Amino acid sequence: MEKCHSDAISPRLPPVSREGCIFCNIAAGMDSTAKVIYQNSEVVVFQDIEPASREHLLVIPTTHIQTVEDLTGDDIPKLKYLYSVGKVVLEKRGGDISKSRVGFHWPPYNSVDHLHLHIIYPVEEMGLSSYRQRRDDHYFYTYEYTLDWLKKQPKRTRICTAS
Repeated sequence: MEKCHSDAISPRLPPVSREGCIFCNIAAGMDSTAKVIYQNSEVVVFQDIEPASREHLLVIPTTHIQTVEDLTGDDIPKLKYLYSVGKVVLEKRGGDISKSRVGFHWPPYNSVDHLHLHIIYPVEEMGLSSYRQRRDDHYFYTYEYTLDWLKKQPKRTRICTAS
């Protein structure tokens, strides 16, 4: 019989939740101030407390993942799922993803250390204070840029030994 274990490129795997993480608290239903719009066992969608436009949604995994940099090539389906759920929620609220700014803050510019996808709609109503979220730079990268970056990252490997 083989014994297998995952040898993650980044050896630490994210915990289900992290004590003190506000987004973990929101995912667990422990933050009554959050305006949760949609939730299932894998993701939570809620409104940003400082919206950059008329609609500013945050889409988070319910499992604690600190930042984009903690993802590997294995996490591409997870990233695509965050996007697809966020897109459906936005459309049900009357938004159009093609007129939205969708992306992630990257370290050290993430304000909360829990992976979160921003969906900001409509782009033309974004205020001047949101200028940095209008373009790819070291502060904010689009979903597409992040997905392309992730495709270049190594996948976790399985190491098996005979027992």
